Amino acid sequence: MHAVRNIRLCTKDCLCLYVCPTGATDTETGQIDAQKCLSGCRLCVDACPSHAISLVPEEYPAQQETSGDVKKALGILSKSKTEQEIAAYEIEEAAETPRAKQLAKAIGMSNRIMAEDLLREAGFMLPQSGEVLKLLNSLVESETSEDFPAAAAEKLIQKLRKINASMKEKTMSKTTDNLLEAFAGEAQANRKYLAFSRKAEQEGHLNAAKLFRAAADAETIHALKHFEVAGKIGSTIENLKSGVEGETHEYKEMYPPFVEQAEAEGNNAAVRTFTFAMKAEEVHAGLYQEAMDTLDNQEEVFYYLCPVCGNIEKVVPGKCPICGVSGEKFIKY
Repeated sequence: MHAVRNIRLCTKDCLCLYVCPTGATDTETGQIDAQKCLSGCRLCVDACPSHAISLVPEEYPAQQETSGDVKKALGILSKSKTEQEIAAYEIEEAAETPRAKQLAKAIGMSNRIMAEDLLREAGFMLPQSGEVLKLLNSLVESETSEDFPAAAAEKLIQKLRKINASMKEKTMSKTTDNLLEAFAGEAQANRKYLAFSRKAEQEGHLNAAKLFRAAADAETIHALKHFEVAGKIGSTIENLKSGVEGETHEYKEMYPPFVEQAEAEGNNAAVRTFTFAMKAEEVHAGLYQEAMDTLDNQEEVFYYLCPVCGNIEKVVPGKCPICGVSGEKFIKY
C-alpha cells in the first residue's frame, strides 16, 4: 500500500510534509512519490486534516463489471452533478458576501466529489479499467471544444497503456512463478509417493503400494504439464545446456556446504547420501556436455545407471567408482 493525495480535497495545511520520514509528500507536482513512500506507513494519512490522503494497493484489483444500463444512468447523474458544480462556481464568482461565496464553493466541491464517485462506479476512474482508455480515446478522436486538453489526454492514454502492460506483465510473471512452484511440488510428491510405494511393498501392503505408484504417476502428469506451460522446455540443445548448468550448480555450489554441515553435526548417513549425489551430479554434467558436443552423432549410445548412488556410465564397470556396488547391478538404458 502507498499513499496518494486528492488535490481537490487538499487544503495546503502541509502537515504531511512534516510527518513523512522519506520526503515522499514533498514534490513539485503535489502528487506523492510512490517510490519513496513506505508501504503501510499511514503517517501522512492520519496527519491530513482534510482527509485528502489515502492508501491504495500496489496492484489494483480487476475492474468490477457494470452493465450498460447502469453505466448510462451513472453517466447521466455524473453529467448532472458536473453541471451543478459549474453553476455553483458561477454563483461563487457572482456572490457579494463571503458567506454566500463559501456556501457556493462548498456546494461546488460537493458536486465534484459526487461526480467523481459516480464516474468511479461506472469504471471511468480506475487505471486498470479498459473503460478509461475507451473514454479518453473517444474524446481525443471526436470533435472537442478548443479548450479540451487533447495533448494532456493523449499523454494520459500513453501512460495508462504502459500501466496496463506492466500489470499484465506482472500477472504473467506471477503465474509463471506459480507454475514453477507447482512443478516443484508435484515433482517432489512423485518421488515421495514412489518411496511410500516401496515401503508399502516391503510391508506387504500391495494395494497401498499400487495406489502410491498410481498417485506418483499422476503427480508426474501434473508436473510435466506445469513445466510445459511455464515455457521451460526448449530445444534439445537448450535442454542439454540447462542440464549442464543444473548439475554443475549442484555439485559445485549446492552439495559441498550440505556435506560440510552434515559432517559438523555428525550425521554420517546424510554425509553419505550428499557425497554420493554430489559425485554423481559431476558425472551427469560431463555426460550432458558430451551429448551437446556430439548431438549430431547418429551412432547409438547406451548408458548404465548405478541403482545405489545414481552414477551413470557408458560402459558397465567392474564396480561403481562412487559407491563400490557391483557393475552387475547397473541398469541399462
